[in-house]
Amino acid sequence: MPPGAQLLPTAARYDYEIIPFLVYYPGPHDTITILRSKSRPHDWLVCGWYLGTYREGADVKGLLYKRVLLEADREVVLVELKKHDKEASPRFGL
Repeated sequence: MPPGAQLLPTAARYDYEIIPFLVYYPGPHDTITILRSKSRPHDWLVCGWYLGTYREGADVKGLLYKRVLLEADREVVLVELKKHDKEASPRFGL
């Protein structure tokens, strides 16, 4: 696993919608992935910048993301998310 990466296990598909909300943000990875909760439509999980899949052997165990840590980056995400859902309640990190 790359340093600074966090793992979103494949089991998250039961709690979050499969189609993410993407925020374009110039940088090495260009977009930040955000997932909406299936049970609470205004709760959002800000995963971060997608790095790749995490595998054990041939099995995919989850997706790797780089967290959104800087306050300036978080503000950009919050502004874009509020345009999409005015009552959004984001959670940064897994």
